Amino acid sequence: MNLAAATFAYPRVPNSQRADLAQTLIQTDRPPGVYLLSTCLRVEVAVPGDRRDLQAALDALLPGHEIEPVYREGEAVLVHLYRVAAGLDSPIVGEKEILTQFRKALQEAESRDLDGMFAKALQGAVAAARLVHQALPRRAQDSIAAVAAAAVAQQDRVAVLGAGVTATSVVEHLIKLDDPPQVTMIARNPERISLPGVSVWPFHRAAEAILEMPAVVSATSAKRRLLPPERLAELIAGRRMPIKIVDMAMPPDFNPPDGSDLEYLDIDDLARLAEPQPRVAEADELACQAAVEMFHRARAHSDVGPVIGSMMQLADGIVDEVVARFGGRISVDVDVEVLRQAAHTVARRILSGPVSYMKGSDATDEAIEAVADAFGLEI
Repeated sequence: MNLAAATFAYPRVPNSQRADLAQTLIQTDRPPGVYLLSTCLRVEVAVPGDRRDLQAALDALLPGHEIEPVYREGEAVLVHLYRVAAGLDSPIVGEKEILTQFRKALQEAESRDLDGMFAKALQGAVAAARLVHQALPRRAQDSIAAVAAAAVAQQDRVAVLGAGVTATSVVEHLIKLDDPPQVTMIARNPERISLPGVSVWPFHRAAEAILEMPAVVSATSAKRRLLPPERLAELIAGRRMPIKIVDMAMPPDFNPPDGSDLEYLDIDDLARLAEPQPRVAEADELACQAAVEMFHRARAHSDVGPVIGSMMQLADGIVDEVVARFGGRISVDVDVEVLRQAAHTVARRILSGPVSYMKGSDATDEAIEAVADAFGLEI
């Protein structure tokens, strides 16, 4: 099995370029058989194929874009994606929101005819991520949402735009503060939200929040700017005090006007504000080992499976020849069947060694080819 992947991620690809990618992804159809993970800090595209297959997927998803990604192939693809799912490549090491996003992206890919073995390999990343989280120490900042909450924690009132996983996490971190601000959540379906101590406004009051609230955290999944730049400038100009806007959306919800009385933080700013965190060797080892083992199992299934199947067919053919040759000398049908079962068992016993070897992680492509040649098989 071959794999190829492209990564567009913070800090190598800045916010403005990732925003362009995110906007393009909104406007293009996702081709079948492709795994696509698009978050506020990264875009990951992976295919079960080679660089040509990957380039075809990129041309379909991101036509016209010339942003250079980081390319990976083979085993390195799974190692990277397992680390991503576990949050080991996130500014907040081990953040759990990325795992939720990873799983949703996998479900979307599976609904679009993702290769079965590739899907199984990615499902293994979810299980590995849970083990990694257990190996990581608990920290005060456990997610980028916690960083966003800390950025506005000194304000007496905070509005949070959105009702998804990230927005809800920001609200939960705010209300857990020792001296929490008054939190207002602004959502398109306010009747679905029930959080103790949190006011809920319908989304048409978003402009009112920008006009009145000292701080706004925006984490929507909107496909376009929530307000035109001139309308945002007008609202800010009408305020009696400064405003702080934390924009976590991708593409961003706002385009901050120049010269306005506004403190604006985007998702890259939050990543830079995250507390420096050391890597945990045990967690890295868990993720990498799980990825490598899964890759070899997937390769055995994809590459070795046809060889093993051909060997079994060859053995069954020989068994049929032997039974046909000697069965006529046996007068009782039951004895003929016993002969068939005995010959079949002997054949499987003889093949068990080569089969187990080819399924092992130490079997090279050259060794598998040598086994196939020994049995007269073409692969």
